[in-house]
Amino acid sequence: MQHILAMHNISKRFPGVVALDNVSLEIAKGEIHSIVGENGAGKSTLMKILAGAYRMDSGEIILNGQPVSINNSQAAIDLGIGTVYQNLNLIPDLTAAENIYMNRFPKGHVFIDRKALEKSAAKVLSMMNCAIPPSAQVRDLSVADQQMIAIARVLAKDICVLILDEPTSSLSQNEAEHLFDNVRSLKKRGVSTIFISHHMDEIFSVAERVTVLRDGRLIGNWNIQELNEQSLVHHMVGREVKDMFPKVKATITDEVLSASHISVKGYVEDVSFSLRKGEILGIGGLVGAGRTELVKAIFGAIPGRSGAILLGGKKVEIRRPQDAVQHGIAFIPEDRRNEGLLSEFSIQENIGLCNLWETTRNCIVNTKERNRLTETVIRDMGIKTPSGKQLVKNLSGGNQQKVVLGKWFVRNPRVIIFDEPTRGIDVGAKSEIYRKIGELVKTGVGVIVVSSELPELMGISDRIIVLSKGKKTGEFARDEFSPERIMLAATVSN
Repeated sequence: MQHILAMHNISKRFPGVVALDNVSLEIAKGEIHSIVGENGAGKSTLMKILAGAYRMDSGEIILNGQPVSINNSQAAIDLGIGTVYQNLNLIPDLTAAENIYMNRFPKGHVFIDRKALEKSAAKVLSMMNCAIPPSAQVRDLSVADQQMIAIARVLAKDICVLILDEPTSSLSQNEAEHLFDNVRSLKKRGVSTIFISHHMDEIFSVAERVTVLRDGRLIGNWNIQELNEQSLVHHMVGREVKDMFPKVKATITDEVLSASHISVKGYVEDVSFSLRKGEILGIGGLVGAGRTELVKAIFGAIPGRSGAILLGGKKVEIRRPQDAVQHGIAFIPEDRRNEGLLSEFSIQENIGLCNLWETTRNCIVNTKERNRLTETVIRDMGIKTPSGKQLVKNLSGGNQQKVVLGKWFVRNPRVIIFDEPTRGIDVGAKSEIYRKIGELVKTGVGVIVVSSELPELMGISDRIIVLSKGKKTGEFARDEFSPERIMLAATVSN
């Protein structure tokens, strides 16, 4: 097998953490290769070294048979290594063509040659079977189309290795399949793709070989035909994960929340539902159905909501998130990095800010109480960190999510709303989060879960309501769950 890329004995340390310990990787020309592992396994660190974002402490990188030095991202690009990160880093006020050729605009005598710019962009987009107009403004494009622009920007640089880090995290199933079709087309042109994903079905659909990392070490690599989902999960976590959706038996009692005739202009229309103590209520629907807007409106994070909200049978006014928090409602957002955490702050600072009144005396932070809360969250949530002073941005995605959850859990809320609680999180961390949700409902907390993953929604919910184009189109008790019923309700044409 002809290897276009080889990474030999790569090691990388961060303060208090060995991120990579003698890890090796080989990629064949035109191969679609998936790297998997739990959060914190070292996948992203290894790829950031290859992309020039990090410098390795030791090891060797060989490209096309020659040792290479990759000291920065430009060096990686010059060598033909392109990366598309989960955060696309596009400029919304520029056109698709301008984003694709940023810093490399074709010029006439003085000014940018707009005609040449759009012609070149059209050629790259056509190669990807994309019908996006080069003149389209990026802010007006769907997330899926923006993903295509980010990939086109990389392909316009004549690459030989493409790194895709969680590329489908914001895509529907159809959009993800279109992306995979493009990856398969790249294979025919000899481009090698390194694909990082936590979704088992995607890995088995598109990958030819799989490399597994665990705790910064190489566990092994296999041809995809040698594995099934259960065996791959076992390699990832080092144990059998038989019950992917552990359902804790909880006593469901009185109604804790009632939402009546909730509307948000342009997003949600006349949706009503109730939630009981000890119950997990799932909210399903396709991308754009209004699920996130519904729960954000209930939490007071979207203005202009109409309709009534009752807690414990009493009507409450929730016009802003502070009102919701005061009434005992917590919200775990889908975008944890931008809406759930302050990444440049430490774990203890994030927890302290969410529990400011509990950790403040006479306008002075009670350091002892804040430290106690932090240690409680780290212990109860199983957060892997050297200390509570670790910056959140240096944690893995799964551990970041545990910080988001933990800072709310210590407040003992009456209702917790989870919007895509396990997006971008590995299979082992998912199972832990499901168990934590189960522990919550056993104490009588009411839980709402918004999820795009139907197996997850059916696995953990006691009841599911379904939205389509902003309207409630179905409601199912647990003994009525079936993928067909839920998808039929999600695709109802209003």
